[in-house]
Amino acid sequence: MIRTTPHPEWVRNLLDDIKPYQLRIRDSQIFRSVNSDTLTKRSAQAAMVGFYPLIESFPTFLGLILAKVPAGNSDWNNNTRRWLIANISQESEHASWWRRLARKFGVSPVALDTTNYPPAQVDVINNYLWRICTDGSLPEAIAATNFAVEGATGEWTKRVGEGFKRFPHCEEIQLTQVDLEWINAHAHYDDKHPVEALEIVKAYANSDAEQKAASQATKRALEYYALALDACYQLAQ
Repeated sequence: MIRTTPHPEWVRNLLDDIKPYQLRIRDSQIFRSVNSDTLTKRSAQAAMVGFYPLIESFPTFLGLILAKVPAGNSDWNNNTRRWLIANISQESEHASWWRRLARKFGVSPVALDTTNYPPAQVDVINNYLWRICTDGSLPEAIAATNFAVEGATGEWTKRVGEGFKRFPHCEEIQLTQVDLEWINAHAHYDDKHPVEALEIVKAYANSDAEQKAASQATKRALEYYALALDACYQLAQ
């Protein structure tokens, strides 16, 4: 079990620093269009196809992070392993949920399975997470992937969930709660995942250099995430 603890100064500073990035993601034009009933089928399709490589790769990212947990049976090592294994189990279902939602917007399985050349900004976040989860430290990888990306995803899914509930069914699109399983899951369990991820980062980032690296990984992941969302929306305009 991962319990929350008071934040040290470096974490308080980090939380202040990343607020603009988090707000930029939450308030991205593509999410505003859902809540204003102006999301077009074309924009949705661009996002569904563009972000699929990231969705599909996420369990692999977590597997790479799991391999970074130090050997030994300390409480933190054991709790972190269990936490990551549970997260991998959850994330392994998410690609199929994303594909189901994509089909409702007219995206065929072939379009998702064909070699995908998304906007460069989407490639950037995907490749950055691959790099940080492969070559970065444990706190860097957790900070970028589980704290930054999962945390931001939890926020925007809560926002669009309400918009999809009153979706106008334009362009012959009708969404059920089953179709929205990916959205609903991230809007709920992602409340606690980023909080727990930050506790793991705090536990393993013990030096000034490690704390600085974890902070930078958080900011960079959020920055790339925001750029990717903007690019997917612009692609369809």
